[in-house]
Amino acid sequence: MKGSHWFTIGIVTFLVLMFVIECRLPKQFVWNPTFSHIDKQPFGCAVFDSLLSSSLPNGYSLSRKTLYQMEQDDSLSCRGILVIAEDLSFGKADVKAMLKAAERGSKIVLVSHSFSRLLRDTLGFDCSYARYSARSLKKYATSFLSKDSLRWVGDTAVYSPQTFRVYPQLCLPYFWNDSIKAEILAEKAILGKDINRKSERDYWLPNTVCWTPVVMSYTWGKGEIILASTPLLFTNYGVLDGKNATYIFRVLSRLKGLPIVSTEGYMKETAQVQVSPFRYFLSQEPLRWALYLTMLSILLFMAFTARRKQRAIPVIREPENKSLESIELIGTLYYQKKDHADLVRKKYIYFAEVLRREIQVDVEEVADDAHSFGRIARKTGMEAEEVGTLIREIRPVIYGGRTISAEQMKYYIDKMNEIINHI
Repeated sequence: MKGSHWFTIGIVTFLVLMFVIECRLPKQFVWNPTFSHIDKQPFGCAVFDSLLSSSLPNGYSLSRKTLYQMEQDDSLSCRGILVIAEDLSFGKADVKAMLKAAERGSKIVLVSHSFSRLLRDTLGFDCSYARYSARSLKKYATSFLSKDSLRWVGDTAVYSPQTFRVYPQLCLPYFWNDSIKAEILAEKAILGKDINRKSERDYWLPNTVCWTPVVMSYTWGKGEIILASTPLLFTNYGVLDGKNATYIFRVLSRLKGLPIVSTEGYMKETAQVQVSPFRYFLSQEPLRWALYLTMLSILLFMAFTARRKQRAIPVIREPENKSLESIELIGTLYYQKKDHADLVRKKYIYFAEVLRREIQVDVEEVADDAHSFGRIARKTGMEAEEVGTLIREIRPVIYGGRTISAEQMKYYIDKMNEIINHI
């Protein structure tokens, strides 16, 4: 029992040690954008929301409602609405609710890589399409290449122009505007040859650096609609980047004086599920403790049942050798029948097979006796005449059915054994 206690202590110590090592290992970051309020990875928004909650004087709250649902719940209040998503696929009801809220004085900030056709036609703008790649970002970040330029040009009476340096993968899309109503707030540098819009390529030389909008503002009624094509900067990574966080707060400063609501109503559910398979369990305290107790019970069960249980060792009897009894039984039968010729016949069959296998001699072929007897004599060192005499005496017993005495049987068998032993 003392040994089993030490075994249990060793298992528990090993598990505790592995837990401590796992906790002290550097965390592996996941560079996939989720924009989730509970995701603390670089492209989640948990830290982003926490910082804004403590920084904005007029309040910052979270919601999972769409613009249409917000419009139905509270159609009179004016507020700032922040929508961050990978793809904003607004339908007719969402666009109509957004325009109504802006007419009353609400200010809406839409941050996304792509916007629906209905929204683009309504406001009179278009945008390029670019797909974010985490692998491309890691490769670019480790290659020590220069970053892209992103400059603020709006609110000249309040802010002076400022240039920010960001990775190209974080600000790939850009706008082009066909409406004189839009106010450009921020723009990015891009080579003329990289412009996606065909009608614009004639105005720029291939190697000329031009500036394309990434943040635009539309005045609508008493309110304002702000579009930004850099959602990856409105995340934990962007707000913790001391040099570029200013860019985020300059965009949000357009909502000053209003309480801000950030909504996840347009996020894909798959993006939130990627955070953790136990997301809901960990978010509820009773379920969280139930999960912890379950894991602890499993560990204790493993520790106390891993030791070997004492069981009675069965007694295994040594198998009995029945060969001798079988030989005695067969010998008794032959002794009782007095069939000495049959024993010689069986021995002769074995004797002939040994000669065929070992020295390639067939003593059953009478025509080859001279050759066979000579070869047996050379192999055994016996006289050829002696070998021939023995085999010729045995053949009448084998083929003729002649009866023999026990002494003759013993003699023939001993002589055949002597030949076999000398081969």
